[in-house]
Amino acid sequence: MWVAAVAAAVVSCGIEEVSQRPGVNRDDVWTGPGMNAGDSGREVCYVTAFDYPDDYDWRADREKGSVKCSLVVFADGIPMMKVPVGDVFEVSSDPDMHRMIEGHLYTDYSTGSETVIKRNGKTLLRYPGREVICGIIADGDTLYTLGHSRHGEGFTFRKNGEVILERTAGRTFGRLHRDEGKICFAFTEPVASVGGNIERYYHFTDGVIVQTAVRDDVRKVWDIFSHKGEICWVASVTGIEEPVLFKDGCLNAMVLFEGYTPLTLSIVEGDGSLYVEGILTSEDLSLVSAFWSRPGHSLSFDDGFVASSSCLSGDGINFTFNPVDLSGYGMIYRNGDELPMPAGYSVMGPRCAAVAGGILHIGLSFLEGGRPMIWKDGQTELLDISGYIASVSVR
Repeated sequence: MWVAAVAAAVVSCGIEEVSQRPGVNRDDVWTGPGMNAGDSGREVCYVTAFDYPDDYDWRADREKGSVKCSLVVFADGIPMMKVPVGDVFEVSSDPDMHRMIEGHLYTDYSTGSETVIKRNGKTLLRYPGREVICGIIADGDTLYTLGHSRHGEGFTFRKNGEVILERTAGRTFGRLHRDEGKICFAFTEPVASVGGNIERYYHFTDGVIVQTAVRDDVRKVWDIFSHKGEICWVASVTGIEEPVLFKDGCLNAMVLFEGYTPLTLSIVEGDGSLYVEGILTSEDLSLVSAFWSRPGHSLSFDDGFVASSSCLSGDGINFTFNPVDLSGYGMIYRNGDELPMPAGYSVMGPRCAAVAGGILHIGLSFLEGGRPMIWKDGQTELLDISGYIASVSVR
């Protein structure tokens, strides 16, 4: 059992209450001294967090959408922006409905009939249809979005709200990214067959769609990702017990751990290299987090932990793990070193770790209602808010 002593500096939010201003404005926002952090020319660490009233139980969130709440952005620990959250402001408290891109805060929200996207608290796009936004690329005044329908299957790829590609069935693999300057994403569609529907897999590259993973022995494709102009994929195939990674024109078998089968597998990219991360399960339903850095080389972690966030920097591999038993301690894996999380803290989602200036930054939230903190290579800074950290990113 680890025991961690925490000595933490407190970073004050120092932000006025926007709701105290007269009237209600859907585009109301407060900006602070951190707004110009990106002008320094160096790497900046951005932290997003939700701030609630001190006496509100944000874990249960029984008044979601109506409770007084703000989405706060910090730049290198300095308050940058505070956006009011709630249905009247068309900003969601769901942690996966906002993201930092090139130093700007983008939020998405679904009304009863529309999708609303804002940048830095100001309405940027509003278009018919309720979508879950799973990817955004900002290119100057042009915004590309990839969204899943909230009413069932299907997805839509848009440019400034206008439809570029739409499918009424199927799903994407959830990422919109650039590879060699081209916009890419992958998707699957059901195709009618004699024995019922089967899945076909496709890749979109700047408007060109090609079928991929076209092999008779492919049973299931776990993920698809374009890397250095090559469409790579992870799949389970007939005749090979282990899942395989197709890369450099070859199938590479991934080492599994005895008695375990994949539950999830996804491709991640870091500093020009591809990796695979996943969760494995066994007959007794125990879970193991695993990471494959190259063929024949893998990392696995104790089934007492559940992987929460990861990030890659240079040759460094970094993970955070929440304890399965919340009365225990979480773990931080820092490029080979296993370190304890401060007692009572956890990571609230997959986007809470990043490396800035060679320092690993992790957003830790206190489950018993205390202040969240930023862990920086063992040093900690408390954020003077009542809530949790939703994301940590670097620009």
